[in-house]
Amino acid sequence: MNLFLTSWYVLMAASFLMLLSARVKKICGYLFLSSLIFSCLTGLVSAIHVLCFNTPEVFRPHWQFPFGEFYIGIDALSAFFLLLFFVLMLAAGIYGYGYLRDYAGKRSLGAHYCLYHWLSASIMLTLVAKNAVLFLIGWELMTVSAYFLITFYDEKESVRKAGYIYLIATHTGTFCLLAMFLLMGSRAGSMNFDQMMAVPFSPSLVVVLFILALIGFGVKAGFIPLHIWLPHAHPAAPSHISALLSGAVIKIGIYGLIRFILIVKHFPLGCGILLLVIGAVSGVGGVLYALGQHEIKKLLAYHSIENIGIITLGLGMGMMGQAFNQDTVAFIGYAGALLHVFNHAVFKGLLFLSAGSVIRTTHTGEIDHMGGLLKMLPWTGYLFLVGSLSICGLPFFNGFISEWLVYQALLGGVFHFDIHGIIFSCLGVASLALIGGLAAYCFAKAFGAIFLGKNRSKEDCHYKESSFVLCGPMVGLAVICAWIGLFPSMMVSFSLQAAQAIMGITVPLGMEETILDPLLKVTSVLWIAVFIFAILFILKKSLLKTRPVRETETWSCGYAMPSSRMQYTASSFAAPVLRIFRTLLVFQIKTPKPKKHFPAETSLSSSVLDASEYLFFRPILYLIKKLSRKLNWIQSGHTQRYLLYIFFFLLTLLIWKLH
Repeated sequence: MNLFLTSWYVLMAASFLMLLSARVKKICGYLFLSSLIFSCLTGLVSAIHVLCFNTPEVFRPHWQFPFGEFYIGIDALSAFFLLLFFVLMLAAGIYGYGYLRDYAGKRSLGAHYCLYHWLSASIMLTLVAKNAVLFLIGWELMTVSAYFLITFYDEKESVRKAGYIYLIATHTGTFCLLAMFLLMGSRAGSMNFDQMMAVPFSPSLVVVLFILALIGFGVKAGFIPLHIWLPHAHPAAPSHISALLSGAVIKIGIYGLIRFILIVKHFPLGCGILLLVIGAVSGVGGVLYALGQHEIKKLLAYHSIENIGIITLGLGMGMMGQAFNQDTVAFIGYAGALLHVFNHAVFKGLLFLSAGSVIRTTHTGEIDHMGGLLKMLPWTGYLFLVGSLSICGLPFFNGFISEWLVYQALLGGVFHFDIHGIIFSCLGVASLALIGGLAAYCFAKAFGAIFLGKNRSKEDCHYKESSFVLCGPMVGLAVICAWIGLFPSMMVSFSLQAAQAIMGITVPLGMEETILDPLLKVTSVLWIAVFIFAILFILKKSLLKTRPVRETETWSCGYAMPSSRMQYTASSFAAPVLRIFRTLLVFQIKTPKPKKHFPAETSLSSSVLDASEYLFFRPILYLIKKLSRKLNWIQSGHTQRYLLYIFFFLLTLLIWKLH
């Protein structure tokens, strides 16, 4: 525990020093990098020690307060989330240092670096808190710090609006969490998690608590339809903050939900089914919304919702496995969900950092304004490709491993549950397959439109590759993607240990081998296929070595000079699939009517409107604004009237107390 505390203290001390030295830009930057690297490495050692030796650590200073005690601890579940957080925090922080160097002349970055450390420290506090009040303190500090980081470009109205939506949504969730913890604390007589675990909750209370937890943690995690802040916040924030939001902040919502499941333990079957359905809706809905986006960071934001859906499918199978007393299915479901939490943090962090490199170079995030960037930005292009292959769940990369585990859990439910469980397990299998196919289609669109073909910009652009400070963190994340995909044993073992903490029982003997054996066999077959293709490729090269090779433009139906106008745009590529799901989506195609008999040029654009926002939350906001205007007379600005309000309030309290 000493290593973790040292890491936390260094972050907090460095944050205040950076505020004091904000005007000395070099010192502030070096202080940020040195404290970041030291804290992350120290924290990683602490988390890996707990996971490797399965030895929970507790720091109990005996700070008493009514209904509880402030203390912290690292168990296998906390250590697993700390592991992914420190990896992403280190990569995003180093990238952010290079990403914002151009802004150093325009404004002081000391406050930004300080807030980055505060966000990191608050996430660390939330992950190790063993008391509900301390957990909510860390939760609120995380929310406020993230708000100021999201609104870094606050001179833009869209950015301020995104921050406003984020604050409203997250504080609504916090209100539900406060109600949930108060109900649990009143039943247990304490706000400490260990004492809550020792108290049985009635089935009716469990259902109420579960609904509050779904709303409270679901807003942060991005469950559909509670996800409305995500598509606004990710494009508004700097790219390294978007990576941290997607990879770490929304995962705290998942962590909180898992911690709640660990505390309550016993749930009716309907709770697991509800979680499975939410996962299916979020996964399929997220990828469909992503397919209709043409701004790169907004596309990635909706893919965060899709992957939260995959994680929730695994959690739902874990809860259903416990309800049916099928421990193997439950273990694999929880382990698959946890491993996908880690994998998503890595490959989504890689994708957001790659997208940031593209935006920083081209000064636009619109996919239809890009094209042909692979020749000018080869490192960024190939690293984006690694992230794309990982998020699509293709072999040799980490997304394949965690999705394989979720598939195993779903198929286990098909073979071991009753008829109701079989129906919902089949629903999960179908939705996961659909998610995988649509994700592959979406990233074929994104990678092809951004990096292949010809540049769609009207200007003759010559872009330069990003510096090593930006490419280095991306390379590190790409290596982790490939390492887990090729050698998954360690991370599968860590995820099973975290699942063991949730289940409260030891992992059955041989389960790890049962999970990994078919996976390694599939990988071996694929390696053989790659080896055969490599031999054939070398043989082809050697046979054609003596023959002259002529290079020319791709044949384009007789056109002498193919141009970017002949390429698929992101809109036209996605339109056929979006038309299939038109009944589920608010899919619109806009094209201006020709004004002359022989118009010179025209345009076509398509868009997918977020149904949750436009059909549900916006009407509610309109009604609230209308009601507030009618009640505006209460806020008169006269001190005498405000004193009268206070007098009547105190009089009401006095009458209530006397009765």
